[in-house]
Amino acid sequence: MSIACVLIMKKSDVVILFDIDNTLFNTEKLKQTDLTTFELYDEVKEMLSELANVATLGIFSQGQIAFQNKKLLETNIHHYFSEEHKYIVDDKLETIKGVLSQYKNKAKIIVIDDFLEGLRFAKRHDPSIFTIWMKRGEYAHLQKEYSDFVPDAVIENLNDIVSIIAQL
Repeated sequence: MSIACVLIMKKSDVVILFDIDNTLFNTEKLKQTDLTTFELYDEVKEMLSELANVATLGIFSQGQIAFQNKKLLETNIHHYFSEEHKYIVDDKLETIKGVLSQYKNKAKIIVIDDFLEGLRFAKRHDPSIFTIWMKRGEYAHLQKEYSDFVPDAVIENLNDIVSIIAQL
């Protein structure tokens, strides 16, 4: 079943903010190849294409702006993301409130990230935000889980997002 069939809300009512590393982009591969191989996970392009039909896609990622943008360009996924909803920052935890405040009462926000603490901060700031923990990559199983926070969903592959969105 395609995402378009399961999402009832208007595209403008849903904003999905993606982290780049370990969520879309295979960061382990980049490190193993001395920063020369830019590779997405297998399902990413297909899922971004589907999601772009039913939601506005954005980026909320931590890192050097030029290098994060290079990852998007080299893997040819930059065109899926709205510049208006693109946030590449030095420190996610310092900027999360400011970024997410812009969406308060305007759209359904879905944040997909491999950084559990960032999702926890997002949910604390706005409990209506739907948090999805992408549990893959080099740090996925090393992160401390929190007694005061459980993400709304946990996935290991973007293909799993179809059934999650169907339940929203």
